[in-house]
Amino acid sequence: MSGHPHPLGSLRLFGFADRRLDLALTVLLLAVVLAGRIVAFPISIWEQDEAVFAAGVLDFDATDNRTHPPWFPLWIGMGKLVHLTGIGPATALQLISFVFSVWMIFPLTAMWSPVVGRRLAVGASLLFLVAPGPWFLSGRAFCGTTATALLVASLAFWLQAAGRPQWLAAGSVTAALAVLVRPHFLPAVLGAMLILALRTSARHRRLLVAALVVPLCLGGAALIVSAGGVSPLWSALEGHAQYHFSRLDEAVRGLAGSGLSRALGHPTLTVAWLVLFHIGMIRVFRQGRWKEISPILIGALLPLMVVIYGLSNPAHARYAIPVLALTGGLVALGLERILRKWSWIAIAGSVIIATGVVGPQLVAYRSTVSPPVAALDDVFTEAKSRRGVVVADRTLHAFFTLRRLERPSATPVLFDHMIELGHVPPPPPEQTVFVFDAGHGEWLRSAENRRRFSCSIPLVRMLAQDRLLDLTVATGARLNERPALEERGPSPPRS
Repeated sequence: MSGHPHPLGSLRLFGFADRRLDLALTVLLLAVVLAGRIVAFPISIWEQDEAVFAAGVLDFDATDNRTHPPWFPLWIGMGKLVHLTGIGPATALQLISFVFSVWMIFPLTAMWSPVVGRRLAVGASLLFLVAPGPWFLSGRAFCGTTATALLVASLAFWLQAAGRPQWLAAGSVTAALAVLVRPHFLPAVLGAMLILALRTSARHRRLLVAALVVPLCLGGAALIVSAGGVSPLWSALEGHAQYHFSRLDEAVRGLAGSGLSRALGHPTLTVAWLVLFHIGMIRVFRQGRWKEISPILIGALLPLMVVIYGLSNPAHARYAIPVLALTGGLVALGLERILRKWSWIAIAGSVIIATGVVGPQLVAYRSTVSPPVAALDDVFTEAKSRRGVVVADRTLHAFFTLRRLERPSATPVLFDHMIELGHVPPPPPEQTVFVFDAGHGEWLRSAENRRRFSCSIPLVRMLAQDRLLDLTVATGARLNERPALEERGPSPPRS
């Protein structure tokens, strides 16, 4: 194997003897990735959790699920820091995700280099970066891209830490940052650290653990202080856990509807990815490189899969981003095993095909206001003109919370569950502007006018969580008194 790049950003990715050529190719590759990410930067947020995170940046309140458990303390803290520059809260989070999505090529290449070699590691990074999921979600206000980049960087440090205790410590600190951005990654971090700890001396083991525990304790302390104590956090955790686990029976666990298939673009591509992954894994084991691959596969990937498939809804495409990052190297190795010297042509062809399929849709994606954002603008404009009342589908609560924090309005807002529970009566039809998601219109009896706000971008629809893609604004809406509670299921926690 050739020398490995520094996990945090060597500007020579390919390992060529000609340093000037290596640097030129690296800069060219980085420019291409940067351009692709710029084109994929959306002008609005699209999904509920993005609104929750952005609202948390403006006003963190653990008791009101802003944000919901596990609270993502570093993600919100980073958003607050960028927001201090005058950038909007959602855009601040999008920019952070954007930066880490570009930078990720360096630690991703460094992580796979000890396993598959430097140049094939670059190919693995490209396969990951041009997949529809990582590409389309690179500029979103979700924490997954940033946390994945940090997790990969920690593994790169640990895998290349032989004889470098400072890199062991750096890997632990970076792993702690990944957990503080997205606490769901804690099992993956602990699994990888356990394997590393079994291979190190007692002195280095203490360094490995301490460098993880100290930042986590500091982050936890900051979270407790900002929440006003442990009691509000515990109360919020109990409420959210009850809601979350009550909905797991609705999770989609089949291959065709999986987040992995959505992130790759088609179930057929998922089957190909998994086949190549297993071919690459068999090859690594036969070559005796268990030591290099076990922290990635057994330490990080296996616990991550348990969290995704056992404790979450694996149909969400954004949950597949770390899975793709932690399997891409073996996919590239499997491709090389089958095609030999033609493997780079296949990788280049994959990049070209992905660009041809994804690229045209990115033009619309970059310039399209999401249905919930567009619908809320329309709702408040209409309600203000008729001095009316907004009645909102409860699934839009996070968007209304964010809008209230950003742009307070005197227009009254009622949520459908307030009427459903008998807390308030339906307002007079001539004053009512009702906004609801597809499948949530059982409240509406009639309306003077209806306007529909829909997403027409196929890949965005495929990568979404099957909600907030088709919204209706009904003006002069006559609402039913109280639809049966079982028709809608339990109300979501406040966000």
